[in-house]
Amino acid sequence: MLKILKNTTIVRIIICISVILILGGLVEILIHHYDPTRVLYKRLKADNEYVYEKIDPKLLAIDPRSLVLVKTLADVHETRARLIDVIWGDAGFPTDVQPAAVEYDVSEEAFSNLPNLSRIDRIVVDMGHEVRSRILYFQPAENGNENLVIYHHGYAGTIKDVPHIIAAFLERGYSVLAIDLLMYGGATGDYRTSEGEALNLHFDLDKIETPLRFHFEPVVVGINYAVRHSNYNSVSMVGFSAGGFVTAVLAAIDPRILNSYPVAGVYPIYLRTGQDIQVGMPSYYPPLLEVANYLDLFVLGAAGVGRRQLQVFNRYDRCCYNNTKGKLYEPAIAETVEAIGVGGEFRVLIDETHVDHKISKFALEVILSDISRH
Repeated sequence: MLKILKNTTIVRIIICISVILILGGLVEILIHHYDPTRVLYKRLKADNEYVYEKIDPKLLAIDPRSLVLVKTLADVHETRARLIDVIWGDAGFPTDVQPAAVEYDVSEEAFSNLPNLSRIDRIVVDMGHEVRSRILYFQPAENGNENLVIYHHGYAGTIKDVPHIIAAFLERGYSVLAIDLLMYGGATGDYRTSEGEALNLHFDLDKIETPLRFHFEPVVVGINYAVRHSNYNSVSMVGFSAGGFVTAVLAAIDPRILNSYPVAGVYPIYLRTGQDIQVGMPSYYPPLLEVANYLDLFVLGAAGVGRRQLQVFNRYDRCCYNNTKGKLYEPAIAETVEAIGVGGEFRVLIDETHVDHKISKFALEVILSDISRH
């Protein structure tokens, strides 16, 4: 009898432990892997109501229309010329600059299983001072649609982390130029002076002449090369995180970029409350902001025949540029672009499907749909 009771007790203990483990695993899945629950958890965990749910009344009191300085076509041309001068100085916009080298049909293990891939070429951009960027140029095997997409990745990662994004464009027949931020993946991050000193291109901007050139020129050279060798109908650019900053500025400068999609990376300065970690870095470069604030850059990036800019923000982003603040200035930019009178569209999309710093499946589908309008 005692043996039976003992065995029964052991069974009950095992059952209890199993139930606890199952419940614990379920909670782990719900909190860390199931997006609807993760969103709820993130909202409840927020330090205050202004992180995700509401917007600080001080920000609501600011009229973005009063901050937009680019209001006419003449303003567009003048501001664009001044931006080019800040970034490239006397050298001017690198219209005809081509890569230092091109390696054809290279092998990249991270992209070995991409769908509809014909080949990958590696474009080497040498900007002097030992600063180089290596761009991967993906070309579709079938049903090429004669449209080029640029994908620019941000901090703390490389294009090799997101093969699914490149795959999504290849599947639909787009050619893709994929670019890492300086200091990551295929790009160097130090500027070598004539004295041999190494200066960081993210943190030592005030010690380098025209430092932003090194961040933007790889994209321009990539476009120069691609359009010289293929007759593309359109050029679109998608930028994630710091790549969103690069996308917003280049769309403002280079009208060849018809569609631009900065994702999780480019609030105006006045809306970056509590997110000042990049002060002193490229997106805060004083000479740039003296020429055009971010709202002006958005106008320049959207205005023009057949041009569009769609900005995407992750409302519950674990990193940065969260909440719904982009909606505060959306009407002001859209109205200004329309008033300039040469065409163009501007929109802001708030992604509430997840809590990560990423381009979600939902956002990617929206971008793919928008690009296909051309």
